[in-house]
Amino acid sequence: MSWQLQRRLKKWLADETGTIIKDWGGKVPIALVYPNRYFLGMSNLGFQTVYHRLNQLPNVVCERVFLPESNDMTAARSGTGPLSMESQRPLADFRIVAFSVAFENDYANLVHLLQLGKLTPYSSRRHQHEPLVVAGGVATFLNPEPIAPFIDVFLLGEAENLLEDFTTAWQEAHDENASREEHLVHIATQVSGAYVPSLFRAENDSEGQLISFEPLTDIPAKIPVRAAAIETEGPTVSTVVTPHTEFANTVLVEIGRGCGRGCRFCAAGFVYRPVRHQQGEKVVQAALDSAPAGRKIGLLSSAVSDHPDIDAICLQLKQAGTRLSVSSLRADSVTPAMLEALRESGLRTVAIAPEAGSERLRQAINKNLTEEQILNAVTAVVGSGIPNLRLYFMIGLPTETEEDIEAIIQLVKRVKHEQLVIGRGQKRLGTVTLSVSSFVPKPFTPFQWVPFSDLAILKRRIKKLRRGLGPVANVRVHADVPRWAYIQALLARGDRRLAPLLATVAQENGSWSKSFKMVNVNPEFYVSRQRERQELFPWDFIDHGVKKDYLWHEYQQALEGEITDVCEPDNCVVCGVCGDD
Repeated sequence: MSWQLQRRLKKWLADETGTIIKDWGGKVPIALVYPNRYFLGMSNLGFQTVYHRLNQLPNVVCERVFLPESNDMTAARSGTGPLSMESQRPLADFRIVAFSVAFENDYANLVHLLQLGKLTPYSSRRHQHEPLVVAGGVATFLNPEPIAPFIDVFLLGEAENLLEDFTTAWQEAHDENASREEHLVHIATQVSGAYVPSLFRAENDSEGQLISFEPLTDIPAKIPVRAAAIETEGPTVSTVVTPHTEFANTVLVEIGRGCGRGCRFCAAGFVYRPVRHQQGEKVVQAALDSAPAGRKIGLLSSAVSDHPDIDAICLQLKQAGTRLSVSSLRADSVTPAMLEALRESGLRTVAIAPEAGSERLRQAINKNLTEEQILNAVTAVVGSGIPNLRLYFMIGLPTETEEDIEAIIQLVKRVKHEQLVIGRGQKRLGTVTLSVSSFVPKPFTPFQWVPFSDLAILKRRIKKLRRGLGPVANVRVHADVPRWAYIQALLARGDRRLAPLLATVAQENGSWSKSFKMVNVNPEFYVSRQRERQELFPWDFIDHGVKKDYLWHEYQQALEGEITDVCEPDNCVVCGVCGDD
């Protein structure tokens, strides 16, 4: 039944522009796998970047593989498993199978794809002639340990330079006719940022806590995360454009990497330090080179409106006849020039992320936004002619109280009032949509010590928000499912002992409830436990440059409700990344 899969892949290929087709002769074939659907994978600029970079290497042919659609899953199971986009080949035909993993909740999909592809899931049982299984992506350099037993090599860091070093090391070992084990040792010793799980041993005490994590051979005990000099390389842009994505034919342009704001819940603000902005002229040129006249351009970064040249970028792209979109804007850095460009591009909704309802809680998480700044941003957005607002909030944050939930309700009502007053003058009434997510404590943040909130409390607070805002006209509340946030917390904070659970979830078609009953694992140990200051974390062997003591200090600052200054080259907060003592 592989014809069913082939038909869908050929349809998607026909709708793409920028697809890279290379001859296999004399090249190393690499399957680049996104462990979720095509729609999500092709919406991910990081995945596209790796695809483009690998295919730039003359000795490599890289083809994409995605999790089959639900109605194609039977065909995948009964045939050769998932097929590559470009030539419709099975995973077993490739020398290297490389997973790009952006989200922890895709870990089970990764194992499922190995099973579907008829590859041996556990790396320790994989034979000499099976493909080398590699993984990278932001989820893996936060905490790769839950999937470590399935992966031969992790590539920790940004892809720009790391990929060439890895493929060179692989080729060197291959030319020497090395065994699989020799291959792995060679890569681990020759490639900075390469982590080979089989070369490390974890030891736990009788309570289950990690007490040691040591290399078994002569390799560094700490694996550095590779950073790229993106400022000199130029902006990353979409290489393949397709209507079958979240952005529907939009060309994505990365204008910067990282964020200096230091929000204490956000891993991106710590693992991508220091913040790196692309030069405005390079952004404009890359966008115009990649997008035909009239096509929409999506500007991406952790904090788009913080770019020092954002007004000039928007003005020049607008004058060139392009249409613009952005992911979200900081309330304290919205500018008239940016809003005018977005309005003229036809944008009807702008997203702002207060994250918390009370100023006290916003200070605790280092969001550092006043209510006045939020309302001023609302006035600017709606006054510019953009009628609709999306507001991002989190529940379950450290130090959160019932009063903080009530504060969300009251803040949204004030936002709605401002929107209504301006909208009546413009004779257009917009909507306010709340996106409410449950806070998940992430590695390498000041909140990595705190437990995930109680599910019953999260559900109760979502109900409170719905009751409080339900009577307000044109206000919608969209909330995540706390149970899925619980699973994310488990995978974000887990270790190698979760591997049997992931294998079972994959085998049981994604049923977590059934798998928990089948596997002897206590999720509460990972999810709901307050960590002590000196506890050894499963991810402590990864070196992002940020000092653990600094993160603990930031945690104490949060408990005291103290703000930390923005991390900027001329305003060092002494986190360790830049080598300051």
